[in-house]
Parts: sequence; structure tokens; C-alpha cells
Amino acid sequence: MKRSGILLPRYLRNGALGFALLLALAAVLSFSGCKKKQPPAPAGEGEPIRLNAVAEIENYKEILRKDPNNLQALIGIGNLYFDTKQDLLAIKNYRKALAMDPTNANVRTDMAICYRRSGSPAQAIEELKRAISTTPRHAQSCYNLGVILIQDMHDVEGGIKAWEALLENVPDYPYRDNLKTEVARMRSMQGAGKQLYK
Repeated sequence: MKRSGILLPRYLRNGALGFALLLALAAVLSFSGCKKKQPPAPAGEGEPIRLNAVAEIENYKEILRKDPNNLQALIGIGNLYFDTKQDLLAIKNYRKALAMDPTNANVRTDMAICYRRSGSPAQAIEELKRAISTTPRHAQSCYNLGVILIQDMHDVEGGIKAWEALLENVPDYPYRDNLKTEVARMRSMQGAGKQLYK
């Protein structure tokens, strides 16, 4: 008679010791590397926080001690504060950078997100509108303006218009089809008198 399953040595097939060892082996296998490893989930809302952010911040501080008007260092430290959600420090450095380069839409958009996260959506909207006025094709500014208008200010019509302007001004927007679908969905819900967001 042929048996299927695992072949065990004789000392494991008989008695309580064998049974206990078999259970221990099963437990180890179920919690060990038999499962497919998954990457850790990203920290926060976007990109993972760099593990050496503290050291990088200190490096930028040293650069700025020697050269307080180093634009790249101001942006770099602002970005690290942004990534680590130290929004007020990010805003402080972004303001200094924007004093030197007021048309930098990327910095202005990141500063707007910091304002939103720190509870000032009206200031965020103002900064995004400034970014769009200097760079109308800056997709992230247009998209974020729509999000903040809809979610924070409950201005659905204003948000939809911001997204429609994005679709009009940035024909190669990579998420174009999804955004068009969302705008159409929101317009149909508006027409039906349904509440879109609480």
C-alpha cells in the first residue's frame, strides 16, 4: 500500500513527542518564509519617507548657515519637511525660495498642500491660483485646486471648473480619462440634486 504525504522518521511517527514536534514544525512553517513577502506599505499619503531624512535636513541646515540664499537648499529642506509632514517648517523654507523664484509652480503647489494639511485650505487655494496664473499647464496645481475646492470648501462647481480647465489646458494629462469620467459623474449627480461630498 502506497502512502501519500510527508515521510517522517520513525521516532516522529510514534508517540506524543512525535506529535508535538510535528505541531511545532507546522507552526514554524506557517509563520515563516513560506508565504510570499509583500513590500511594506508606504508611510503617509504618498511616497515613503526617506530613512535618512534627519541627516539630510541637517546637511541642508549646514549649507543654509553658510549660504542662506541657496535656492536649491531651501527647496531641498522644504521638500524634506514636506515629506516628514513638518508643514510649518516646510512653508517657512518654501516662502524663502519663492521670494527668489516666485514662478516655481512645483514649490508653490507643495506649499499649498502644507497649508491644507495645517488647516488653512483658503491659503492653499490662494497659492494654487498663483501657481496656475504663472503656469496654466501645471497639472498638479489644477488637480489639487479641484480637490481642495470640493473636499475642503464644499465648492463642487468650482472644483469641477478647475478640473475642466486642467483637461482643456493639459491635453496630455496622464489621468485624463479618469478625470473626465469623474467630472461627468459629478455633473450628473449635481443635475440629479444628489449630495456629492459631506
